[in-house]
Amino acid sequence: MRRVVGYGALLGGAALLGTYGTMRAGLWNTDYATVRAKYAGAPSKFVTIDGVPLHVRDEGQGPVVVMLHGSIVNLHEWDMVADRLKGRYRIVRLDWSPYGLTGPDPSGIYSTARAAQLLAGLVDRMKLGKFALVSTSNGANVALEYNAHHPEHVAAMAFSILPLERPSQTRKVDWRIKWMQSFHKTLLPDYHSHLWYRLILKDTTPPGFEPTDAMVDMMYDMNNLPGAVARQKAYIDSNTKLFKTSDVGAIAEKVTAPVLLQWCGYDTVISQGPEASIKRFTHTKVDLVRYPNTGHFPMWEEPDRFAADLGKFLDRVSVPAPI
Repeated sequence: MRRVVGYGALLGGAALLGTYGTMRAGLWNTDYATVRAKYAGAPSKFVTIDGVPLHVRDEGQGPVVVMLHGSIVNLHEWDMVADRLKGRYRIVRLDWSPYGLTGPDPSGIYSTARAAQLLAGLVDRMKLGKFALVSTSNGANVALEYNAHHPEHVAAMAFSILPLERPSQTRKVDWRIKWMQSFHKTLLPDYHSHLWYRLILKDTTPPGFEPTDAMVDMMYDMNNLPGAVARQKAYIDSNTKLFKTSDVGAIAEKVTAPVLLQWCGYDTVISQGPEASIKRFTHTKVDLVRYPNTGHFPMWEEPDRFAADLGKFLDRVSVPAPI
């Protein structure tokens, strides 16, 4: 019996080691062709800007609204909002580098400035003219960087999660996320499970919100593409350095277009009130809408109310129709 148990333990250990080896070697990464077929059906297209194939969706008719997603997600973060607004607006979304299905950058540079530069190239290529720029989370940093260099294109700006200050370093995080984060950093940096992404969503949204399987699958599929984690880490490292070495929020002073701030009171990532952010916009008026019980993903948590408030703002500021 002892010998049988010993053999069983050896076989189990060998199987575990073999599984780890295949995961470490990248054999558990998702396949790009399969993921592209799943998430880049019509009206998706790929537009190459400065050597980078950008995943873009362009739908609807009317004044142009460009939407920028947050970190570890992609343009499909805006699906519910786009569906509610594309009847009267032309909604243009992209996976900004280094996220989603947008390909690797041959320059090797992943930063807010580089993402804004690629956005500028896309705007010129698509001849979008003047448009409203809607963004959330780190997409807001890209939007502000773009506006700083191309204010002539920005008719209005709307932000939900707005990281003008460095995100909270003291917020409580689910112990399972902390443990898994340490495990992945040490042993398995290039692969994260479905559970990891479900916990991330649960940890950044209020009690009672249940992420759908589609939300979790989308994050799992996109972020486990070969090389995705390394590219995203390069971006986050660059962004973290900016927050440590410069006053990132000062860029809001360059905004002169009307601003909507859809403030999510339950968001624990930024962990500050809206007043400090509003004061940053010294050269424009900020309209504030509060969502006291909404977390980091308002477009998923309250899509009807979120899209309705955004639509009212866009109607009011009269984004010009394309020529």
